[in-house]
Amino acid sequence: MARQVRYLDDELYVQYGGLCVHGGTDCPEFRDDESEALHYTATLHLEAWDAEPPDPGSGWRPIKQLDFTATTGVVQMGVTDHGGRDFLIGPPLFAYGLTAHVDVVDCGRWLFRFWPIRDVFDPLVHMKPRETIGSAPPMEPRPTPVPVTTAGQWAAMRPDKFRPSEGSVRWAPTPQGFFGADPVARMFNLHHEDPVSRALNPDHAPTFLIPSRPLHEELDLRDKEKGGTYRMWRWERRTADGKPEDGNLLTGRIVHVRDPHGGRVLASGIVTVLGMEDERYDVRDAEPHEAARVLCSEETWRDPD
Repeated sequence: MARQVRYLDDELYVQYGGLCVHGGTDCPEFRDDESEALHYTATLHLEAWDAEPPDPGSGWRPIKQLDFTATTGVVQMGVTDHGGRDFLIGPPLFAYGLTAHVDVVDCGRWLFRFWPIRDVFDPLVHMKPRETIGSAPPMEPRPTPVPVTTAGQWAAMRPDKFRPSEGSVRWAPTPQGFFGADPVARMFNLHHEDPVSRALNPDHAPTFLIPSRPLHEELDLRDKEKGGTYRMWRWERRTADGKPEDGNLLTGRIVHVRDPHGGRVLASGIVTVLGMEDERYDVRDAEPHEAARVLCSEETWRDPD
């Protein structure tokens, strides 16, 4: 039986009668051809389910049903020049079912429902490296087994470990900077006022910050979004046992450079982005199935020996 995971109530000012969904490999648009309204404030109700949901009932008129591939699992409803709030529908790089309905009585009320169908991750498509600068030949992919996951493995579909019996979760806005960078709040993971951050860390794993623009270092040219998993680098103080001081950046860890005179090492690890805080990425160590995609892409696009 399908279970509703979370829902969000939002409002958007519609222009020229169209609504669209951002956060996918394409941007599907929805219009109510029976309505003559072009500019109005729409009331939106978004639902994330773990499987195809039952019919919403006779009070809703169907507009469209389609498949939608989410990039990170975080989407926003949008119009011509304005976007709505972030909403987590499930794991990244999954195909989703998506339906749109309009209230029979009030055509300004919309219902959008998302549910995961299958894992569509492909390193040849979704993690292809940028073109090499200069005259070097293009990289050739190596045959590599591609990991396949189920939606239930992912953090976005699991309940909070401190509230395991909680039903569908309503997402409510929280004032910006509610806990901010308070170190005590961070110690107890209370700084995650953003519902996306909370939902992406249901086991309350330790979180840490990685600069998005480290000083005196080459910038990482990749676009990173909340919900995505990436290999990231940082300089760390050298320790006697070789382990990081904060106990983080352990998944897929590699020490690339040792600087004995500076007493530091350049290390990388695979992390999942929960959000941004003061121009730094708020992350946690990636779970095994998350890291498997990054490791697969690294092997697929490995430089020739």
